[in-house]
Amino acid sequence: MRAETLFLVFTYGVAPAWALLVFAPRWKWTQRIVHAVVIPVMLALAHLGFMLFAAAPPEGASAATLEGAMRLFQEPWTALVCWIHYLVFDLFVGAWVVRDAIRRKVPHLAVAPCVLLTYLYGPQGMLLYFIVRFISRRVLTMDEATGSTSAAALPSEETPVSGRLVKV
Repeated sequence: MRAETLFLVFTYGVAPAWALLVFAPRWKWTQRIVHAVVIPVMLALAHLGFMLFAAAPPEGASAATLEGAMRLFQEPWTALVCWIHYLVFDLFVGAWVVRDAIRRKVPHLAVAPCVLLTYLYGPQGMLLYFIVRFISRRVLTMDEATGSTSAAALPSEETPVSGRLVKV
């Protein structure tokens, strides 16, 4: 299969997960599909496989300089590996934004544009979410010990955090 074809498969393959985050963030299947490790693990395995067996960075390619990084994208298989890297981390951030918003009770209508922006432009969506979250909840931390980690209520249990027990 060509790198171009796989690029499209991966790009459009994650789109349903993003749709679930935008349109059905509290649905049980969103919890089971998007907030589980299945998608990131599949993408990570593809990333590893292409990195080991298909990608051959061009002469002078490197992440140490801008010119070297630009050369990474000149070879289709190496560019595909880099693209999968973006897909994994953007989806991770988008899923975190939704979980954090649910945990902090930030209205989803305010969060949905942040998720869409994260899908399209990564860090800009996260930045917008931090702004929305600050305006609606006056929160400036990424501490997750303030509530449950999913839309469904989790059973109460004590978890050690920084040497102390915290109820989650």
